[in-house]
Amino acid sequence: MGGSLERADNPERDPPISRLRRFCARFENVLLVAVAVAAGVAVPEPGSLLEPIVTPLVIFLVYTSLRGLRLAEIELRSYALLVGLSLCLSYLVLPAGGIGIARAVLADGAVLGFAIALSVPTTAGSAIVWSRFAGGDVQLATTTSIGSLLLGPVATPLILTALVGTGTAVPATAILVDLAVIVVGGLALAAVVPAATISAGTVDRGATLAILLLIYTSVAGVDSAGIAAGEFLGIVCVSVLLLCFGLVLTLLCTRGFGIDRPQALSLFFTSSLKNLGIALLVALAFADPLVVLAIITYYVLSQLSGAVLADVIS
Repeated sequence: MGGSLERADNPERDPPISRLRRFCARFENVLLVAVAVAAGVAVPEPGSLLEPIVTPLVIFLVYTSLRGLRLAEIELRSYALLVGLSLCLSYLVLPAGGIGIARAVLADGAVLGFAIALSVPTTAGSAIVWSRFAGGDVQLATTTSIGSLLLGPVATPLILTALVGTGTAVPATAILVDLAVIVVGGLALAAVVPAATISAGTVDRGATLAILLLIYTSVAGVDSAGIAAGEFLGIVCVSVLLLCFGLVLTLLCTRGFGIDRPQALSLFFTSSLKNLGIALLVALAFADPLVVLAIITYYVLSQLSGAVLADVIS
């Protein structure tokens, strides 16, 4: 998702209105997500009309991540260890530990939402953007994000099935097919549509609109009236704990493997920030409103963590 993250040289001298504008610009994506959620709750009726375009929207989001990628420029050999480490954290360690945290605090529906969020690939766009603004290793973030995305069709259904156990029926085959379709579709679009054909600004705006439509459609499709305030607070707490868990894992890897700060930042973003579009696509198979709420809450807070890290470190 796009959005300006520019800051003035002397922000303490700016009038309050300028500070407010910068705040809104910095957290534009989070504010837009909040609006999409509110619209899905307040006006859910058109949501059913948008369900047929969910898969094309996610294919487009995959295309925006792969657009302009030049495989020849990626130094796979020099990044092999770090990419493998990030994929291990993202697909194995974080899901295994995170699901234990979720089960200790939340009801089954919310636990399923976190299981989905933790089992999907890295969100390529955000991981790369936050790596750039925080002074991380952008090439590492790009390489790892693409690897995570390509591994997703096989890894996501296997990990999700392992996380939820036998108590919940997981349509593993359907998930595998859906993910394969969107990854292949995104690759095909990236190969067929030259990067110069569409401006970067247009692609960013299109990606933002696609994410908002996915959120609106997902929220509109569930009955959110029965969600208690205590349940929402528990989901927020678990989301924060999971992000802290991801940060601790990154710090341990940094010390254990002698990773420098730019690589450590990208390692955190690529292992902890998850793909919202794919998570919401998987969530369509489950009719529990807590599933969607957990996914969106974790996404919003992970984006906020990216913004905070970028602001503090830079």
